[in-house]
Amino acid sequence: MLQLSPALRPDVSLALNPKLDRAALAAEYSRRGRIHISDVLTAPSADRIHACLKDETPYSLCLNLGGTARALRDLSPQERQDCTLAAWREVGLTGFQFLFDQHQVSLNGEPYPNPAHYWAKVTKFLNGPDFLALGRAITGLADIAFVDAQATLYRPGHFLTAHDDNVPGTKRLAAYVLSFTPVWRPEWGGTIQFVDGANQIEGGYMPGFNTLKIFRVPMSHYVSVVAPYAGAPRYSITGWMRAR
Repeated sequence: MLQLSPALRPDVSLALNPKLDRAALAAEYSRRGRIHISDVLTAPSADRIHACLKDETPYSLCLNLGGTARALRDLSPQERQDCTLAAWREVGLTGFQFLFDQHQVSLNGEPYPNPAHYWAKVTKFLNGPDFLALGRAITGLADIAFVDAQATLYRPGHFLTAHDDNVPGTKRLAAYVLSFTPVWRPEWGGTIQFVDGANQIEGGYMPGFNTLKIFRVPMSHYVSVVAPYAGAPRYSITGWMRAR
C-alpha cells in the first residue's frame, strides 16, 4: 500500500471523545489510583496519531548501560542486537533498566521544535485546555499544569524494569500512557504491570488502540518484555502530568 508523505496526510484536528463520563472515570481512579480508558479520542484523531507514530517518527534506541542512559540512532541490525544483549545482561544487576525505541516530543511541556511536523499539533493538544482538564477531572489534582511526552515503540525483546516514577524535582503528579497499538495478544507481553507492597503483581493493562492509562505517582510498575514471537509493534505516547 502506498503511504502518504507527512506533507500529504490529512490535517486532522485532535479531539477527545465527547462521550467520556468524567465523573465515573474520576470515581474509578479514586478507588485504585489508576485507570484504563477506552476510546479516549475521536476515531480520526486516533488514526492520525497512529500514522504519525508508525510512519513519521525518527526513533532512537534507548537503554541504560552501566548506569548511563543512552539514545542511539542509525544502528545496524548487528549493533541493535549487541545493545539488546547488553541490556538483557544488566537486568537485575544494576538497578533500573530499559530497552525500547523512543522519540522525545516535549521534555518540559515546550512546543515541538518543528512546527510543520504533526508532532507539533499533538504537543499542542496534550498541553491544551481539553486534555489537561481531563487529567485534572480524573485525578482530582488541580495542580496539573502541563505534560511532557515521548513517542515509544516496543519491539521483540524490549522492556522496562520496575520503578515508581518518583524523581525529586520533576513534580510528577500522575503518569499517562496513550496507546495506539491496533493488534495485540496477551501472550505477546508488553503489558504494564503494577506491583503491590508485597512485591506481587496486583494488576495490569494490555496495549490497545485509542486507550489512555493514568496512574498516580509514585506507583511501582514495569512493562513486561515483549515476546520474540510478538506479531506487531507496540506504539504509545507516554509521559507525566506535572505541576509547575
